[in-house]
Amino acid sequence: MRFSCLLLSIFLSVLGVVALSWGQVPHETYDFSMSKGIAEFGRGHYELAAQMFERAREAKPGDPESTDYLGQTYLRLKRYREAESLFEKNIQSDAKAAPSWLGLGVARSQQGKYHEALDALRHAEQLDPKNPMVYFYQGLVAQELKSFIQAPELFSRAMALSPDLTPSARYYSGISYYQRGLIDQAQKELNAAIESGEPESELARSAKAILQQRAAVPKGPKQWNLNLSISGQYDSNVVLLPIGTQPPGGTSSISQKDDFRTAIYARGEYRPLQTDDWTAGMTYGFYQSFHHELTAFDVQDHSPSVFVQRKIGPVQARMQYAFDYVQVGNQPFLITHAVQPIVTIAEGNSYFTQLQFRYQNKDFQNDRFANNSFRDGKNWLGGVTQYAYFSNGTGHVRVGYTFDMDRTGGGNPVVASPGVPSNSDWAYKGHRFSAGLGLPDVMTLRPNFALDYYRQQYDNPSSLSTTGTTVRHDNILFLTGSVGRPVTDWLSITAEYNYVRDQSNIKFFDYSRHIYSLTLSGRF
Repeated sequence: MRFSCLLLSIFLSVLGVVALSWGQVPHETYDFSMSKGIAEFGRGHYELAAQMFERAREAKPGDPESTDYLGQTYLRLKRYREAESLFEKNIQSDAKAAPSWLGLGVARSQQGKYHEALDALRHAEQLDPKNPMVYFYQGLVAQELKSFIQAPELFSRAMALSPDLTPSARYYSGISYYQRGLIDQAQKELNAAIESGEPESELARSAKAILQQRAAVPKGPKQWNLNLSISGQYDSNVVLLPIGTQPPGGTSSISQKDDFRTAIYARGEYRPLQTDDWTAGMTYGFYQSFHHELTAFDVQDHSPSVFVQRKIGPVQARMQYAFDYVQVGNQPFLITHAVQPIVTIAEGNSYFTQLQFRYQNKDFQNDRFANNSFRDGKNWLGGVTQYAYFSNGTGHVRVGYTFDMDRTGGGNPVVASPGVPSNSDWAYKGHRFSAGLGLPDVMTLRPNFALDYYRQQYDNPSSLSTTGTTVRHDNILFLTGSVGRPVTDWLSITAEYNYVRDQSNIKFFDYSRHIYSLTLSGRF
């Protein structure tokens, strides 16, 4: 009997403990695990901290705080994919969780998902614009994407918000300047990194090693670059050439037909001279189009050039000579020689003004189009464009105006002979107004828009007018919209739409045109 009572007493005691655990232990387990996890995290014992935070999540499923702490711990343990998954779960529950957006950006950047990382970091910036770590990691990602102009500005913002970041921010700014070939600025930043931090820290030792052995980092940007692209296009009206030069008027030249084509473009640049202040080099561009049916409009364009560039403070001056040789339908169409000075003035980190001038000699060939050589002449051009960048340089706005004129000779006849072309048909003055908008990435997609209005006022009556007394004038509208997406760090794909409307008072030159294209581009 006594033994039975003892068993009953034990059973009731166990039952009481179980009942207590059902009612109170999960809450106590969560509090204890979180406290223990935070303490171990602070000591750098990340394996043990992860176990504590995992236990806290089991005790309180879906808890955002323990999920965030566990994600941060996984970052320290380099378990980036698991960290990314945890931060994504937190964001699904609360889209305004700024720490989770920051953690997601870090996790993605560590996996090489740089464009996706930037998207997450932009969300974090919008929600918590005073968090220095947001700008610090944006700077690191910008470096990985080779945006070496943008990165120091981001590190500077991080350093301004948190002076504790000064050594690291200065160090990475120095690396960016080295990549741009700005040796003096790079050395200044690296010395500042050493002076502002612990003299024997790993970062200070690395900075000293770079300063002592400059070969540890590139002495400047590479001396060459290459861009390749291939496009599939549908053109509703094959009337213009890619360089914007229209074939001469008449039924044999303006097709008013649609067609599909493949276009290939390549451009390479080599810079044998490249210092902080001077750059000199040469470029070569090649374009080739292949029409499905209208092969007589296949275009081949060769465009080599040489240039020299000088940087003085915020001003960059460039002088270049460019040669252009164009074939249409495998026959010579146009040969040009151009001299073009360009001056760019930086107004801070976000504003640039560009002035350009050009003298061009145009030599049209009769092989493909009869009477083409009547268009031979000299073109004078001058223009100004203002650029403004926003969202840490990922978006931009531009507005500009350009004046140009063709001088083709032929005098100034009061009346033209209908159907009898002459040099006087082609002399004009043109005014071009342009605007463009590039938006920051939206879900890894980069939208761009452009609008141009070009008014050409010709000097003389046109031989293609009915009576020979009408002076030609054209109002041309260009609209462009595109959206691009990176495939890898060096490969991207872009879908683009172009609309051209030439409202001309001469029937032969009045047309509209729609072009749809899909382009795969590589940058090396």
